[in-house]
Amino acid sequence: MRLKLVFALENNKIDIQYRKSIISWIKHSLEDYDENLYKEIYDSNHKKTFTFATILPKPQFTKEEITLKDSQFSVVFSAYNYVYALHIYNAFLKQKYQKYSLHQNSMTLTNMILIPEKEIIENEITIKMSSPLITRNHDRETLKDIYYAFNKEGFETYLKINIEEQLQAENLDTKILEEFKIIPVQAKKIVIPVYEKMIECSIGIFKLQGDKTLLNYLYRAGIGAKKAMGFGLFEVI
Repeated sequence: MRLKLVFALENNKIDIQYRKSIISWIKHSLEDYDENLYKEIYDSNHKKTFTFATILPKPQFTKEEITLKDSQFSVVFSAYNYVYALHIYNAFLKQKYQKYSLHQNSMTLTNMILIPEKEIIENEITIKMSSPLITRNHDRETLKDIYYAFNKEGFETYLKINIEEQLQAENLDTKILEEFKIIPVQAKKIVIPVYEKMIECSIGIFKLQGDKTLLNYLYRAGIGAKKAMGFGLFEVI
């Protein structure tokens, strides 16, 4: 499922870490709809197979906030698991026209639009990242994370590890990952704040090669780490 959510703001200024507000709204929507579903999805051991990208109209950035052209923005939300997707859709629908308070602002869902999904039938696609791609190496002993932009040695290696963990969580055959490759075409490294950390990640255009089952999965679930925090969504171009 791919869905466009349109929000109206009380004013045209939002926090620089706007993803936190979107995540908070998603959690609120799920908990208000079904507390058991909320707990199941946000259990610490659950790998979330959804992602989103936020579309901001002509943003002007300062260190602490973003000023938008008008008091409206949209979110493209994508989910892989059909059962979860159906419940999430209904949870969002329940929040339509309900004001959700933010710090010195509020956001209200005013429209929901189902976006037709593409069926990938080739073993190579060209993609454009709609939200940044995060590649993470998590050290289980030290609990420290190292992040890899596209131009850093180890980028593809750790991206494949991130994807493998996703596949295992969905009980999908990890053999479909064997032929996977990611090739930067017109990519750029950026560094953005994610909660208390500054994280390097990648945006731009890439080629993906591999099993079409894997490519369809990544198209719906997102690619890389921290997808449920608004990273890893791409469009096929």
